[in-house]
Parts: sequence; structure tokens; C-alpha cells
Amino acid sequence: MRQWRLLLLVCVTFASLTSEPVPAAAYEAPMDKAAKEVLPSQLAAGADYSVKDPVVADGYMYRFTVASAYGPYDVTGLGALRKLQREIWAIGELRKITGSEAFLSALKDQAGKPIVFVKDVVTKPVDTLAGIPKGVGRLFSNISTAVSTTPKPSQESRTKEALQVGAFKREYAARFGVDPYSSNQALQGELDKLGKAAAMGLWTASIGTMPISGTAGTVISATSLSKSFNNILQNEPPARIRTINEEKLAKMGVDASLAQEFLDQPVYTPRQTLILVDSLYRLGSATGRNEYLKASMAAADEVEANFFVNMAQILRGYHETQAPIRGLTMFGMLTVAQTRATAVIPFSLDYGVWTANADRLSQSIKTSYRVPGSNGTFEFWVTGTLSPTAKRELEGRGFRVMEQVGGMLDVID
Repeated sequence: MRQWRLLLLVCVTFASLTSEPVPAAAYEAPMDKAAKEVLPSQLAAGADYSVKDPVVADGYMYRFTVASAYGPYDVTGLGALRKLQREIWAIGELRKITGSEAFLSALKDQAGKPIVFVKDVVTKPVDTLAGIPKGVGRLFSNISTAVSTTPKPSQESRTKEALQVGAFKREYAARFGVDPYSSNQALQGELDKLGKAAAMGLWTASIGTMPISGTAGTVISATSLSKSFNNILQNEPPARIRTINEEKLAKMGVDASLAQEFLDQPVYTPRQTLILVDSLYRLGSATGRNEYLKASMAAADEVEANFFVNMAQILRGYHETQAPIRGLTMFGMLTVAQTRATAVIPFSLDYGVWTANADRLSQSIKTSYRVPGSNGTFEFWVTGTLSPTAKRELEGRGFRVMEQVGGMLDVID
């Protein structure tokens, strides 16, 4: 049910754009698969985890059930699985520290008794909304996207103690190449232990000399762009990251009230807002970014937030490596980016199949949007792949399909 919501909002949006009946076609149904069919061996299993069968496919994304030494995980999307792989490795490395004799000895008072930390000194990331179908499919559904949530808690308390804890947590997270605002509770638990011990002056091991073992070389693979984001996340508290985002949004000409509304969203973490805003900022003078921000606020969970973050990254990558983007036009949750003579449609998915919704959507785009110039073309840029049928049908309607563009355009997980 999670992914049918992003699927069923674009379908209805575009159905309203044309009254032409959808012609009969050989539509495909998403098929679940074995992990070995969709994943390379190094991602399907590691020393502390394995992906269980079956891998659920919903026509857009893969949903993975992961068994690990630190508990079960359910993640949606290949990017999310790669991120989890790094986090599971990092948890193991962090536990080597928090379980060491030196660390445990440091956490004793003068009487030799273990020190018990006050629970939740630092506010944990906001919990995912429960009981509401979510995912890429929801954004293209007819289910209301107006989701009410409680205000986003600060990732770090305003108290001096908690600010110190947060600073140390960010340093440890940067050392192991993980997101300090991750929703992974096992990871947050280990970062909390180290951050609190360091803030209390009980643990003084240098971040730079902490041991890293195992498969760090293969697990941590950072581009120059991701390193720049990691540096900001390490050195700047959430309040400063918000200021960075506000300054960029203002330079883009985004209305201050809209900027505040977006940055107040409880679903997006500081890391996600940093990447999304920076990606839009790099589009230069492109129009339509206000509308993109408004659409992105329909995200109701981490999966949907990732969808908008990744689409923004595709836009940034295309603008910087292929051709300048002049403007963005939103069709519901779908973005059409206009260059001089090309309409580019970015889409973050793992494996797309040919469905009635894809049929209707592609027809509606072609009839509702006219590319400037006599030789104007449509291009469909996806982070994953399409089924042979979906690719053939789209190309037959005049769409040039580009697959697996994440690596080409430096889309950060």
C-alpha cells in the first residue's frame, strides 16, 4: 500500500488534462523478485546483514526487508538500501568503541559504578507517520496529500549540554560517513552514547584517530559533492543549516513565507533540505522553483522526501552536465524541465513497468506540453531502469529514455 499513493496522484492529475480514452494495451503488473535478481552480491548481503526474499516491487521502487545483527529493517529504494548498508557497517564499528574496556571504564563514577545517561537528551529524528499509505505511488494517487503533522522537533536541544552532544555526534557520524540525522535508531543509539560521553568529559578519544576496520573502502564511497555536504553537516548545527538554506532560497527569489513553510516541514531532515535547496539553487535563473518547493511539501514520509530530493539532484546534474535548464513546470507531482529545445522529465525509481497509469501519463504530457522549437524533443531521465515494454512504449511515443542516470549525474543517496 505504501507505494500506491505516489502512483495514484499523478494518474488522476493527468487524467483531468485529457478526455481521450486510454487505448487498449498490454499492461504489466509489478512482480516481486528474489534479492539475487535485483542486487549485486556485495549489496545483497554483508557481514552483519542480508536482504530477505522476496524483494517487493510496486511498479516504481523496490521494498527490501533486511535482517541484521542490530534488528530488522524495512527500506524502500536502492539508494536507501545503500545508505542502510553504510549505517549497518558504521554501527558495528561504533560498537567496537562503545563496547570496549576503555570506553566502559570511562563511564564509571568515582565509586566505580556505571554512569546511567538520561534517556533522550538529544531529540531523536521525527518518527515516520503511521497508518497512512506512503511512497512514490501515493504522490500520483487520488488520495489527499494534505497531511497534518506536529511541528518538527529540533534535532538538537537548545540546552548547552545537548548542543555539545549534537556537535560530538556530528563528528562521529562524519568519521564513519553516515547521516547524523538518520532515522536508524540503532545508529542513533551508538552516536548518542559517544556524544554524551564526550560532552560529559568522560571520553576524549580523538575523532581522527578512531579505528576503522572491515570494508570501509567499499562502504564509504564519497564524491567531492557528497564530501562538501558531509563537511557542512559535521561543522554546522541544524540552526545554521537552516540559515544557509534561507539565504539560498532568498537568492532564488523564493517568497519568505514559502521558504519558511518548506523549512518547517517535519518530514525533511537537515541533510535532505540541504541537498534539495542546493540542487535548486544551482539551476541559476531557472523559473518555476517556487512551484517545485510547493509540490515537495506533499511528501509525507522519508521515502517521498527522498523522491523530491533525488528529482532535484537529477535536475541539478542535467543542468550542469547536459544543457542549461530554463524553467520548471509542475504537472501534479511530476516535473518537466525545459532547456532550449528539450523537455526533460526527471524521475527517481528503481524499476518502472508499463501500466495504465504510465500510459495515461505519457499521453497527457505529450498533449498538454509543447516543447519550444520545430525539433523539440522529450527526454525521460530515470535513476533506475524500465521494463523492455515500458521503454518501447515510451520511445514509440517520442520519449528518449535515459536509464541509470544517478551515477552519471552524481545523485547522492
